Amino acid sequence: MGVVKFGQLECVKQEDWNGKDDIYLTINGKKVYSARIGEDDKITINKTFHYEGDVAEVRMYESDDADDDDLLGEQVPIHDFGEMKFTEDDAYYTLSYQLIKP
Repeated sequence: MGVVKFGQLECVKQEDWNGKDDIYLTINGKKVYSARIGEDDKITINKTFHYEGDVAEVRMYESDDADDDDLLGEQVPIHDFGEMKFTEDDAYYTLSYQLIKP
């Protein structure tokens, strides 16, 4: 079991063409956070999340009503702290993180 703390989420370029993105984050397939965010917005999450296993596979999705949700990328944080980038489907998000050792 591990713990990861998400810091600041920044939307450099959103996925949707109109309106804000409805994004959500998963860790190892479990939904842990969601937000409505637009281009140039920054959100301070500042929350810790527990995960099972040796690594935390973090995925970001943009929720869609009409079809399947859009995968914006996946990252596995490996350093004690850093920044993950989610750049698929013409989006660009950054998320700072900190791995917390037991």
